[in-house]
Amino acid sequence: MANTDFNPAQKPAVYDRLGQLNAAFARVTRNMNALEQFGIFERRTMIRLYRMSKELQADANYHLLETLQDHEERDWSKYGRRRIIAETAGKDD
Repeated sequence: MANTDFNPAQKPAVYDRLGQLNAAFARVTRNMNALEQFGIFERRTMIRLYRMSKELQADANYHLLETLQDHEERDWSKYGRRRIIAETAGKDD
């Protein structure tokens, strides 16, 4: 079960790791292209593997970003309420 008490201070590290994950997928693509240049692997196989890696990347991003969106939405709501309360309190001064 995922931790629902996500600390907003962890956001930079989480987004950094997500960036690293996508950079790793980019390295996979570059390495597969380099392997294909040797000409010893069947082109159809390389294309299939490339498409599978892109599918996995998209699937991972979809699910991970969906979770992040939920956390961002909760934070947006929480901090928005706090701002409105503070602004309303300031109007009474």
